[in-house]
Amino acid sequence: MPAELAIFDADIRTMDPARPHASAMAVSNGVIVAVGSDDEVRDVCDATTKVLGEPGWAVTPGLTDGHQHLFMGAEIGRGIDFDRVDSLDEIRAMLAAERRRVGPGGWILGFAMEYAALGGLRYHHNLIDAAAGEGPMLVLALDLHTGFTNAAGLDLAGVSGARQFADGSSIVCDDQGHPTGELHERSAIEAVREAMPIAGHDERIGWYRDAIARQNAVGITGVHLMDGGPETADLLEELENDGGLNMRVALHYWVDPATDESVIEAITRGPVRSGRQWRADGVKFMLDGVIDTGTAWLEEPDTDGDGKSPMWPDIEQYWRTVRRIHDAKLRIATHAIGDRAIREVLDVYASLPAGPVRHRIEHIETAPDTTIARFAPEGVIASMQPIHMRWMKPDLSDPWSKRLGIDRCAHGMRSGDLSVSGALMVLGSDWPVAPFDPRLGLFAAQLRRAPDLPDGGMIGSRTALDSYETLAGYTTNAARAIGEDDVAGMLRPGYRADFVAWGEDPVKCRAVDVTELPILATVVDGKLVHRAE
Repeated sequence: MPAELAIFDADIRTMDPARPHASAMAVSNGVIVAVGSDDEVRDVCDATTKVLGEPGWAVTPGLTDGHQHLFMGAEIGRGIDFDRVDSLDEIRAMLAAERRRVGPGGWILGFAMEYAALGGLRYHHNLIDAAAGEGPMLVLALDLHTGFTNAAGLDLAGVSGARQFADGSSIVCDDQGHPTGELHERSAIEAVREAMPIAGHDERIGWYRDAIARQNAVGITGVHLMDGGPETADLLEELENDGGLNMRVALHYWVDPATDESVIEAITRGPVRSGRQWRADGVKFMLDGVIDTGTAWLEEPDTDGDGKSPMWPDIEQYWRTVRRIHDAKLRIATHAIGDRAIREVLDVYASLPAGPVRHRIEHIETAPDTTIARFAPEGVIASMQPIHMRWMKPDLSDPWSKRLGIDRCAHGMRSGDLSVSGALMVLGSDWPVAPFDPRLGLFAAQLRRAPDLPDGGMIGSRTALDSYETLAGYTTNAARAIGEDDVAGMLRPGYRADFVAWGEDPVKCRAVDVTELPILATVVDGKLVHRAE
């Protein structure tokens, strides 16, 4: 059978060591059938083959976001985007405008609020009650680990004081025991979110389809989804059956200290669910929180005296649950930001018997040399998001740096050091924590700062990833991390036909220009899912 689709006269970076470059490629039934010179590829084509693209296109394997919250992002992205809003006055103005839009009694929603926008103040709903007006509000911080609500939101949710949560979440209260409206971690945020009206199924499906299309438009052909529940597999199946799942999804089920035993039993005993473009064979744990609010687990307390505890109050429960997941031959990803948490995860992984899959650590924001040196020899995957450096400043004046202090900032965000050590490095965005556009990640990984900040020197570790290592983090390494390096991550005959056409090869492009690099087309499973106008 002749090829269904072909590209000719292109600059193809295959990421295949056996044949790194080519000028043509052909696809049939979602699989690459030929890669090579124009003449070689014409041998598998005929007059029925559709030719895609223009001469000179630069083509790479499709990009996989190695850590993302696809459906959560689609849902909370409906609210106010506070990204890069840096003052309390501007926050108040945006809240007041949104109140006028939604009207009295409606919920004001928002996300990506920066801690620095509070100007050093501790959050209290009194700061924004007047601006939020007559009705409830829930705004999420940039890292999704903190929620901010107003007096109306607290009243509607019935939150009147502190509560105990199994996952270490907390409702922040003042000296009189009254809630301030600041909500630390998932369960505390859910205590208010549960009071919100639930959108209809069809409406939510529309949000998800839109989020996938927007990601296709910037070259994303797959995500490692890090917050799934039993219902998420049903959703992926529905989207795929309806033709709306225009990306690959590696689903990780969420497990925390409060997860019901029946859920864990179903994950570990049931067959792995999958479709043509998705697979649910991973589990995501969170061992600590974030540095900015003092919930990261550190070897020594931060400058405010916080960072002394994990999110699993019974650390032995974490060890036991990891062993159960490992014995079920499922992949494990653990959120560990603080140096103490990272060391603990390495210790528990090292205690496991040899198995068929590799496990990973997510974020890895601060760690000393001795800890970094363990990843490669112990076979632990490092999953990082260099784009998170967009909130950090070389002068250490940001909340993250102030909490850590000078010494620990020097060994922060060590993606380059991990790569040099030989560790398998996977890159992503953590969307909606940070924008999903991989071009912003390519910039941050190489220059170690945000593109909208002046060049004031590298943040944290001085070792950066080069352009090839960065592209590998979104392609070959992402495939290796989930055991799909025999079918994905390269442009090679027999591999999946997931690829991106760029205005210029991102490896050749100057790092300072990469954020403006055009995405001309995106193909998933041999199907064109995006074409630039």
